[in-house]
Formats: sequence, C-alpha cells, structure tokens
Amino acid sequence: MRTMGDELRTTGKRRRAMGEKGFTMIELITVVIILGLLSGIAILKYLNLRDQARAAEVAGDFRTVMVAAYNYYSDHNDWPPDGPPGAPPPSLIQYLPGSFEFTKEEWTLDFDNLGVGGGDYVVGVTVSTANSDLMEKLVRTLGTKQPYFNGGSTLTYIISAPDGGA
Repeated sequence: MRTMGDELRTTGKRRRAMGEKGFTMIELITVVIILGLLSGIAILKYLNLRDQARAAEVAGDFRTVMVAAYNYYSDHNDWPPDGPPGAPPPSLIQYLPGSFEFTKEEWTLDFDNLGVGGGDYVVGVTVSTANSDLMEKLVRTLGTKQPYFNGGSTLTYIISAPDGGA
C-alpha cells in the first residue's frame, strides 16, 4: 500500500530523473514567510535597543549637567542662572565638555533655576521629546520618583531642592 509520503518521494525522484532542478513554489513561499517573520522580530528588537541606548545617553547628559552645576556652585557659592530650552546657561558653558549640546535630534535639554524665595532654589534639568517611545523608555529606566518628575513629554531631574538635596 502506497502512502502520501511515498507518492511525494516518488514525484521528487521522478523530477530529478527528468533533469528538473530547483525548488517548488511552496518551498519558496515558506522560506520567504520565515525570513519575513525573523526580520520583523529583528527590526522590533533594534528599535527597542535604539531607544534604550538613547535613554542611557539622556541619563548621561543629566549627570554631565549635574556635575557642571555642582562645579559652578563650588566656585561661586550659588547656582547657575536659568537658561533657555535647548541652550546651556552662558555661565555654565565653561563647566561642560567642549562638544556637549543641549539640543539633540530626538530631545532637548533645559536647565532650570527656580528661586523659590528665602534663598531657596530648585535647580534641575528637563528633557523634552516628541518621541513617546523614548519617553516611555526614560521613565522605565530612570523612574518617576524623586529626583525625577514626569510631565507627559518631559522628564525633570532635580539637582538641588530647598531641603538641600534632590
């Protein structure tokens, strides 16, 4: 008794015996579908890793501005003045690395110095981005508890607050 497997093997042998070479359409479609699925998974993984790397870069930028602000405070016994979004305060520039920028392709930094009266200050750095995936990754990576505060498309890192710390 012949089975379906025997029939397929016989057909394959007959094809090779007749000199026909190559793959069947079913085999080609199967390979294309598998490659499409694998590439889709790889692209999603790449996008996730890219946002994770950018979140790490923002965290590094926060740290860089924090160290510069503390160095300024150490030299002047006062915090640097507020600066416009996307630009460092002029008095803070000498404390930042030479190639450091407040405006990047995916986000913008803003140094905030909010005098709250009585000699108290709230000093921080705010990152704003239109990329919701990046903001989600920032919130997941850095959190929203003190010293970080989330405001939708912004995340603020408090460097110093009225109680003397973040």
